[in-house]
Amino acid sequence: MKKTLAIILALAMVFSLVACGKKAETPAPATTTPSQSSTPSTPKPSASTPAPAAEPVTFKVTYSENETSLFHTTMKKGYDKITEQTDGRVVFELYPSNQLGSITDTLEQMRAGAPMICYMGFDNLGDIVSDFAPASFPYTFNSCYEVFALAKSQWMADLQDDLGAANIYSLGFGSSGYRHFISTFEIKSAKDCAGHIMRMGPSSAAQGFITAMGGTPTTSSWADNYSLLQTGVIESCEAALDLLLSSSLYEVCDYLALSGHFVTPFVAVTNVDMAGKISDADMEIVKACHAEAASELVDQIMANEDANVKAFKDAGTTVTEPDKASFAAVVPDLYKMLNLDPSIYDDIRAAVDANK
Repeated sequence: MKKTLAIILALAMVFSLVACGKKAETPAPATTTPSQSSTPSTPKPSASTPAPAAEPVTFKVTYSENETSLFHTTMKKGYDKITEQTDGRVVFELYPSNQLGSITDTLEQMRAGAPMICYMGFDNLGDIVSDFAPASFPYTFNSCYEVFALAKSQWMADLQDDLGAANIYSLGFGSSGYRHFISTFEIKSAKDCAGHIMRMGPSSAAQGFITAMGGTPTTSSWADNYSLLQTGVIESCEAALDLLLSSSLYEVCDYLALSGHFVTPFVAVTNVDMAGKISDADMEIVKACHAEAASELVDQIMANEDANVKAFKDAGTTVTEPDKASFAAVVPDLYKMLNLDPSIYDDIRAAVDANK
């Protein structure tokens, strides 16, 4: 009896151990909280993992001059040099011949935040910051090189806050040469412009210059000027000799008047946000390379001036040297038209003379 009881107890213990072993082998079902996911998380990069390269700052550069002009070829070298010296951190796409729109349109796009660099005359900026306008008036400068003196003056520095308030940041200054009139009629003095339709830039100062001489001002995309002159829609336009020549306007105009009324001061501008994407070190490179290219441009333009005049004469164009005093005589009318203080001229001349 005792032996039978012992066997029964031993069997009970074996079954209990087997049951406990099977329970331990069966895992409890996993529970997932809402914050957990079955998708493995992205591992953090180790200290040896290189950070991804930053995207380059890319600008679309727009201007009136065409691909064969000295402006295009010279400034392109400058922009290529910037990209090289910044190791590709700042790059440029060039759009000559106003391919992205008129000066007015591109300035508006740029100020709205587009990643653009626009080339503006001082007269264009004068419609935004009024003190710029007189710096574009006829015969304010005695030479193209005086633009660089004004650019480094306190007078120019003082205007930068006003430009910044208009979401404009200046990258560099320069001049694309003396501007002259090419036309289908002969111009010997300012009075010869009366009654004629003359194409100018869109600024109030440029348009007002023609109005002050009794002409009818209009504006257009530079690329359209050849056909507009050919069809008689306009009777004259003006620009530096290199641009007039490279645009073949001598084919549709018989007369070139060497008035030299403007020295074509320009400024390369972008918006404040785009400028802020360039590091301080790279911005120094941008400005230095632009200044170098702009200086080379003026040197080449002035060196080619006589050759360009000869090219017009060889093409059969009648070249005149009009009475410059007659053009200068209308400048006081421009100050009145634009409600500007004539003393600004004295401030500009003082700034130029102090920084030559």
